[in-house]
Amino acid sequence: MTLSLQCYRCGAEYTYLGERPHPAQCPSCGSSCVPPAGSLTVVDSVHWESANGLAKVWVHSVDERDRPFEFEVAAHGRRGKLVAIKVDGVSIDPQIDKTLETLPPAVRAETEAQGITDIKISTVTNSKA
Repeated sequence: MTLSLQCYRCGAEYTYLGERPHPAQCPSCGSSCVPPAGSLTVVDSVHWESANGLAKVWVHSVDERDRPFEFEVAAHGRRGKLVAIKVDGVSIDPQIDKTLETLPPAVRAETEAQGITDIKISTVTNSKA
C-alpha cells in the first residue's frame, strides 16, 4: 500500500510504502503533526448545545501509534462544519490537508450519534458530506 502524506507543521509532502501504519513522523522535520497512522479509535467526546440549537462536538481519538487527535465540529441542527483539528496537541487548519475530504469513519460515527449528519469539511472545493 502506498500513502500520500503531508506534514501539517512544515508542509512537506511525502509517500509511505508499507502494510503497517506509517511511522507518524515527518521525514523532513521530524514533527508528529502528520495524518493518522492507521485507523482512529474514539476515546471520548464532548457535546455542547445552546438553547437556540447551535452546538459543538469535540471528538477525542487516538491513531494506531497512540497519538491523540481532536476534531471540533460546530453545528446547527443536523448540519455541521469541521472547524478545528488538533494533532498530538497542536492545532492545525482543517483545510491544510488536501486528502481530508471526509471525516475518519470513527469520528463521523461519533458526530452522527450526536445528530450531526451533514458535515462540511472546507469552504474550498472538497465539501463532501
